[in-house]
Amino acid sequence: MTAKKSRKRIKEEKYYNEDENDVKRLIIIVVGLIIAIVLIYFLTRIFVTKDLFHKEETNNYTAGQVNYNTTLIGAMFNKPESEYYVMILDNSKSDSVYYTGLMSNYTKNEDALKVYLADLSQEFNKKYLSDKANLKTNDLSQFKVSGPTLIKIKNKKITETYTEESKISEVLKYVVSDDSED
Repeated sequence: MTAKKSRKRIKEEKYYNEDENDVKRLIIIVVGLIIAIVLIYFLTRIFVTKDLFHKEETNNYTAGQVNYNTTLIGAMFNKPESEYYVMILDNSKSDSVYYTGLMSNYTKNEDALKVYLADLSQEFNKKYLSDKANLKTNDLSQFKVSGPTLIKIKNKKITETYTEESKISEVLKYVVSDDSED
């Protein structure tokens, strides 16, 4: 029996050369690196981002909308219509509701010109607000308003300006048509 055991030992003993040992070390190093990277990934997800066990939340994005009824004062001469009004007011003030109501009713008229709204509370329009108005110019670098102002533009030039509430309401009046009666 001892002879059989010694033969098995000889068969079981394998001799490795240096190349085989280098390949073994390389495989062990690569497997160790992969395990370390996976471990770091999961630890980061658990402790840093804390999203490993949470369902992915969907972000609700709102599609951007363009309001074609507003304008910047600096672009008020660049409209496609040849004749239109620009209502300049500060939307953060309480009287803006009154003026936007006038505009809304005026646009219901059949012969109404397009009315654009320029909001003085927007950062780009604030530079046109002053204590002293200068409305009689087509040069925007000198153009200034001091409060709610209605401007009529024809062929890219200012033709009429209104700063008094009574005059603005007179120009933007709503005419009831005879067709609405039954």
